[in-house]
Amino acid sequence: MLRAVSALRQKTDYNRWADPRNIYANWEPRSKIAATLVPNHSRVIEFGAGKRVLERYLDPSCSYVPSDIVDRGPGTIVFDLNQRPLPDLGTDAYDVAVLLGVLEYVRDVPSFLDWLTKLVPTCVLGCVTAQAKSALSLRAVRETIRRMRGGWLNIYREDELISLFRQRGFTLTQDDNWEDQRLFVFSRLA
Repeated sequence: MLRAVSALRQKTDYNRWADPRNIYANWEPRSKIAATLVPNHSRVIEFGAGKRVLERYLDPSCSYVPSDIVDRGPGTIVFDLNQRPLPDLGTDAYDVAVLLGVLEYVRDVPSFLDWLTKLVPTCVLGCVTAQAKSALSLRAVRETIRRMRGGWLNIYREDELISLFRQRGFTLTQDDNWEDQRLFVFSRLA
């Protein structure tokens, strides 16, 4: 119920993510797959780093920086993706941003993507996309309720996410499934 209240209020649930019991071990295979989508020798920033599982599976030639709303250990950049302005993380500091199960908790996805797509040329994204084709359908209402119960702050279908990236000069270069989630790789067009 508290997650739904946070979602209704469009607020980040700090208490939830500060509790390590809410970062599940069964998410590890997703991180392992995502690591295979990151090119060798990449400078990687992971948003929503959690237990920093991705770091263990990246090729040793990659450098890794964790970021989250709470400190996740040495080198963590701590900030909230829902607070504006978003921080200046430097120009050309990273090659790849990884977000696994994070985008659902971002309130203003378009402004976040405006910031993110200026930060990196490649984005590895794992998220649960909306399935309902019409926002007015009973399925959409049920889906909205389910997402709110999970504390999610937005509802985007796969085609809508692809369009948001395309509007910012990115193309979908790879996609896959992991359980009920979609894994996407978006890269800036040359």
